[in-house]
Order: sequence, then structure tokens, then C-alpha cells
Amino acid sequence: MMLRRLAHNPACAPISARLLSTKDKSVIVHPAHEQEPLAAELVSGAPLNLTKRQVRIFRPANNPMQSGRNANMRWRLDFDAVEKGDRWANPLMGWQSTADPMSPVRLDFATREDAVHFAEKQGWGYFVQEPQFRSIKPKSYKNNFVYRPGKKLPYVHTK
Repeated sequence: MMLRRLAHNPACAPISARLLSTKDKSVIVHPAHEQEPLAAELVSGAPLNLTKRQVRIFRPANNPMQSGRNANMRWRLDFDAVEKGDRWANPLMGWQSTADPMSPVRLDFATREDAVHFAEKQGWGYFVQEPQFRSIKPKSYKNNFVYRPGKKLPYVHTK
């Protein structure tokens, strides 16, 4: 769809013709993309106290309610709690409340490098928590019936 728009746009005709050509397999890189990106904190308009925050980059733990682990292949970026402790117990329900607008923000990334690059571009300090992988011992059903000296043989009820 995007290539179709490029092909029909007269301003992009020479570029799109090169992109769609099958003879030349080289990728065209615009000179502006070769430079280091401009820090987003300069143009974002966010208050200074939000631009100098500390973030944590980590891989979330497995969900105990599900057996799949595919959702844990992403990296997550979230904000640390503010030092002042702007939290209080809400008198109506007793829930914890906060005045920090960035505390519920969680961003997911495909790779660790993407998350680090995003934090650097925003001007946030960051630290990376390395994931701890569990070691799975190889098991087999036959190990239930293996002879172990000094131990009684297991009695198996068949009916």
C-alpha cells in the first residue's frame, strides 16, 4: 500500500522507481537519516522534571496464569517511583494513589537495543535489568521407575 502511494506521487517518482526496480538491489538512504537523531527532549515540550527521569528496562516475568512464553520475548520500559514518594492511600476506597503522571506508562520494545536507544533519545537515565532464565532439568517418565539402590521400588496401581 505504501509503495503504491509512492509510485503514484509525482514528487517521489524518481525515488519510487528506484525502490521498485528489480535490477538494482541497493537500498536508498536519505542523507538526513545518516545523521544522529535530534534529541526528543529538545522539541517535546515536556517539563524538565519529566525529561530527566530514571527508567528501568527489563523483560517481564512469565504470567503465572498462562503456559505460553511468547509474550515475554519483548523488552519493557517503565518509570521508577519518584524519590519524594508522592503516594497516598485514597480515603474513599483505600487504594494507592499517586501524583506522578508517568508511573502508569509502560512501553514495549522488540529488542533491548531499541529500548535503550529510545531512552537515550528522550534524555532519560536508564538501567537495564538482565533477565534471569530458569534452568530446566531434562526429565523423563521412565525416571519414575529407575532402580535406586537402598530405596524401595515404587508400587504402581494399574486398576
